[in-house]
Amino acid sequence: MRRLVLVNLVCGLGLAVTATVRAQTPAPAPAQAPTQKPPATAPTAAPGAPGQPAAAAAEAPAATAESPRSLFDEEPRQFEIGGRLSSVSGDPARFQRYQDVRDGILLDRVRFAREGTGGAWVFTGAADNVGWRDQRFAGSYERVGRFSVSGLWDQIPQFYSVDTRTPFTMPDSPLGLDDATQQTIQNGQAGSTPLNLYVPLATQFDLRERRDIGRFDVKFAATKQLDLTAAFTTQKHSGELPWGASFGFSNDVEVALPYRSRANDFTVGAEWNNQRNMLRVAYTGSWFDNQDDTLIWDSPLRLTDQTSGGTNPGRGRMALWPTNSANTVSAGGYTKLAKRTQLTGFLSYGVWSNDSALLPFTINTSPGLPALTLPRTTADASANVMSMNLNLVSRDVEDWRFSARVRHYGYDNQMPHTAIPQFINYDTSVKASPTGGPENYAHSRTNFDADATYTGLQQVALTAGYSHNASSYDFRIFEGSGEDVLRFSADATGSQWLTFRATWELSSKTGSGLDEELLTTIGEQPALRHYDLANRGRDKFTGQVDIVPNDFWTFSVSAGLGKDDYDESYFGLQESTFKTMSLSADYRQPNGFGGGASYNFERYTGLQTSRSSSPDATFDDPNRDWTTDSKERVHYFSLYATPPRFGRNTEARLAYDFSDARGDYLYGVVPGGPLPQPSQLPEVFNKLQQFHLDVRHRLNDKLAATFSYLYEPFRVYDFAFDPSVVNGIAQPSSLVMGYVYRPYTAHAATFGLRYTW
Repeated sequence: MRRLVLVNLVCGLGLAVTATVRAQTPAPAPAQAPTQKPPATAPTAAPGAPGQPAAAAAEAPAATAESPRSLFDEEPRQFEIGGRLSSVSGDPARFQRYQDVRDGILLDRVRFAREGTGGAWVFTGAADNVGWRDQRFAGSYERVGRFSVSGLWDQIPQFYSVDTRTPFTMPDSPLGLDDATQQTIQNGQAGSTPLNLYVPLATQFDLRERRDIGRFDVKFAATKQLDLTAAFTTQKHSGELPWGASFGFSNDVEVALPYRSRANDFTVGAEWNNQRNMLRVAYTGSWFDNQDDTLIWDSPLRLTDQTSGGTNPGRGRMALWPTNSANTVSAGGYTKLAKRTQLTGFLSYGVWSNDSALLPFTINTSPGLPALTLPRTTADASANVMSMNLNLVSRDVEDWRFSARVRHYGYDNQMPHTAIPQFINYDTSVKASPTGGPENYAHSRTNFDADATYTGLQQVALTAGYSHNASSYDFRIFEGSGEDVLRFSADATGSQWLTFRATWELSSKTGSGLDEELLTTIGEQPALRHYDLANRGRDKFTGQVDIVPNDFWTFSVSAGLGKDDYDESYFGLQESTFKTMSLSADYRQPNGFGGGASYNFERYTGLQTSRSSSPDATFDDPNRDWTTDSKERVHYFSLYATPPRFGRNTEARLAYDFSDARGDYLYGVVPGGPLPQPSQLPEVFNKLQQFHLDVRHRLNDKLAATFSYLYEPFRVYDFAFDPSVVNGIAQPSSLVMGYVYRPYTAHAATFGLRYTW
């Protein structure tokens, strides 16, 4: 039905175009160029005013000789209407991950602008993909020098899968299973593969979610030096997410998590400035409301809680993202001091709070489990957050530029101590807490940067800089860490055909106050180190050169390499490296003809060490160590072309992109040790190609025909999500939804008319 409507619409548009062209085409005149619409920036009559008669246009040869604006330039008043036809073999969800590319009628690139006499006021409006899942609307109105208002509504879809199937009820929690099937499995009457009973009960569904974003801004000029501003943003999430939900079921369970939430942010501020100073103060409130803050789901193995011989539950329950709020006040500004010096600063203080109800320790009602008392009924959690940024720049000394910056961020956890000596482990048994309850994690960061730049050389500026990054932590294995960074850079200045920048950075990070007992308390190896605060050495270089030999050509070359060493980490990340390189060339002529190509290469490696052991005699056996050596490579190639116009009225654009990303994981064990030789995993990869063709033909001053074509093949392999691995919802020890990574080949053609006025 949709295709039939589309054909009727296109036929109707074709008749309208023919009638319009015939009505507006004057009698043939030798050597007479058609009158073209002047550029929007030309000082002509206000939009909507009648155009000049044909005779007047003929008397202005300079205007007719001027090249018309490109049909790819967006006009202040325009809209495009037409249709789209697409074909996808393979995975349509991956192709439409964050977009809506179904067949149908399109109203797109709607633009409207209106300006008052003498530019006293300006109104603009825009709409894209009207009526589709990825539609967007925006508008603004400004009384120049007095006030302005603007608004935005944006829909962002996320399409996960069409392969998903589930026997669970949807879409609301509790997620239930068929009682009779649960009872059959509980009674041991399902044989050796009990989860297969759910296969005929599973129904297919499209796994998707959507985010809707609305924003409204107001700015009012109270005086020439004082502006008042306000902004409100609301975000709504709705849909389902793939989610792992297993505790005491003795198998893995994957469900479609119902997710409905709303986040509202409100900001009000005032900004005062004169020629030498500026000050802005503001308040920001943020409120997040999760309408599905608790997930409850049935066990695929049992209908009821076990009352004897064990404590396996018939249901599971978990808390999701809690409803919370944040209130922040801030002040920022700058002042211009004597001797060409400027001080810029920002300070904010916020209070974050979460008072959501605490869930009971277990949903399992078995008599074998005691009813543990909660420490309190709500989270009663709060934190004070402060951030500060001061920046001083001075150019008082000839040929020198000095700058210094201090930044601080502090997260102060104010939640009262929560004593939990015991808890229910995986809904099945009582376990003593090794820490006596959750720790109030907190952290702070203070960064100092200083740079000196010398510009006295004829064409090169040299910069030397130093940074110190200090961090402190509550209840981490290090109480703090300090990093010293030394950097040097060189920049080309004053050259019209050559620019370059090269930077070398050397840094060393060292932790302090090491407490290995925190690791042993929770059963971890005391020699384990966390990469974000472990001792680390870094050596990094980046550089870029741009060459512009003439008005037509531009060449660019860039490269980077670096290495992080964690020499004092026995377990965890040992080292990581990166190498990048890019080449590009662009050619452009004044008549619009041009093209370009670029190539990028990225390579990342990492080495990690771990140990296969338990808190027993194997705990300290180094022969049980094993390593993971990872390597990732990305090749990216891009090509575009803008051919010259075909005649005066036809233009085309071509673009091709190719990306090939691959990853390898090599596992190693101690030679002759007790661990068997590992079976190596196959290489993972994804390869994406995109070919775009856009053609536009001017029918008359107001009407143009448009056509675009997209060809997009995608190939992917992942050992965790390949259809050869996840070949059904009932796995040996898992009940999943069948979410996999599948390749696809997509074709999409869009055609229509663009109307400007």
